Amino acid sequence: MQPVNTYASAQARELYSYLLGISGEKMITGQHDYLESPDELSNKVQKISQVYVGVHGYEMGAISGQSAATEAAQRKNVVDSAIRWSRSGGIVTMTFHEALPGRPLTWANVQAKVSQAEFNKYVTPGTTQYNLLIADLDKVAASLKQLRDAGVPVLWRPYHEMNGDWFWWGNKTNFNQLWNIMYDRFTNTHQLNNLLWVWSPNAPNSYTVPYTPKYPGDDKVDILAVDIYNNDFKQSHYEGLLGLAGGKPIAIGEHGEMPSSEVLQAQPKWVYSMTWGKMMTEDNTTDQIQEYMNNPRSLTRDDVKAGLAAIQQPTDT
Repeated sequence: MQPVNTYASAQARELYSYLLGISGEKMITGQHDYLESPDELSNKVQKISQVYVGVHGYEMGAISGQSAATEAAQRKNVVDSAIRWSRSGGIVTMTFHEALPGRPLTWANVQAKVSQAEFNKYVTPGTTQYNLLIADLDKVAASLKQLRDAGVPVLWRPYHEMNGDWFWWGNKTNFNQLWNIMYDRFTNTHQLNNLLWVWSPNAPNSYTVPYTPKYPGDDKVDILAVDIYNNDFKQSHYEGLLGLAGGKPIAIGEHGEMPSSEVLQAQPKWVYSMTWGKMMTEDNTTDQIQEYMNNPRSLTRDDVKAGLAAIQQPTDT
């Protein structure tokens, strides 16, 4: 199985091969950090457990009312951290809480209520709204190009939890059009061949719709992830995603509570999981953090570094 982008970089292919290889055997630990402080919480995990997570989560969306200049400076800090992280042997994943294009960079505008008719304008070429969307995408692509040029593969996880209605892109009948616009822009216009595309719905529960209607298709997704909160590690969430994946890797895109040993044993195909931000200590005790990081199934940054080194292709001389 290969990445969906035919022109995926050597580093992206190696990472994908590695993830496929550990499926069913091991799971990489992960921790998300915020745009404003891209190393704070991953360092905190290390202080608590004495080891670094294997997957470092980063944010590309500004949500605190930043100016465009501040957003750019913060993204530069994220890029610099991600390059350091990758060179230390770890895996980079990135989330994009995009404010509704054209609006101020606030959390309220990430959660803007947008009707289906209004959403349609953002995915219709030629409209003012579409042009605002493209401008947004081109700005974030500039940061991703810096990672590409530094040889950093990225687990790119945009427009997550699209099967719920709390983000402006959520629960739209034609969500796939938005995904396809970004995929085309990043892959064909910007040649962001360092990206592996991670589709990450919320766990299907009483306030979401099922996975399948929001799935962009096997030709636009490399990894299928699911966001799980409130210890909702139902076997049906796992098996439903596994069935949809058809052999592609599956992961837990976000969680508050860390999956227990029992969960990891019952659901062995997760290739990584990522604790979301401050929930690391808000939703987990020190003992739980240490158990998650030191579980026999868990992989740390040093483990990932060794695993990737073992499959890297020799360079031509």
